[in-house]
Amino acid sequence: MYRLKEDGGVLNLDTGANIPDNEKNEDWREYLEWLAAGNTPDPVSPPPVKTDEDLLNESDQKMIRAVDWLLQYLVQQGVVQLADIPQVLKDLYQERKAQRGA
Repeated sequence: MYRLKEDGGVLNLDTGANIPDNEKNEDWREYLEWLAAGNTPDPVSPPPVKTDEDLLNESDQKMIRAVDWLLQYLVQQGVVQLADIPQVLKDLYQERKAQRGA
């Protein structure tokens, strides 16, 4: 009926409610009564295992942010002109600039 959470609270598996470890919370008191009746909660769920694709996507996002920052810096400092960078990076720069609202 309950699963322990990493933050010290519990998850009510019947309702999906997150219940904090707080004596003032009625749901927490009900959980304590449930424990006192000899019940045992499920253990903390392990984090999902990341696939190679997940790791690659995370790496891609980090790379995009790094290239975005570098392009902004180089253009703002006048080190390079947009005309000097390859089209694929120019497109990325313009896309990210639009997303930032700059």
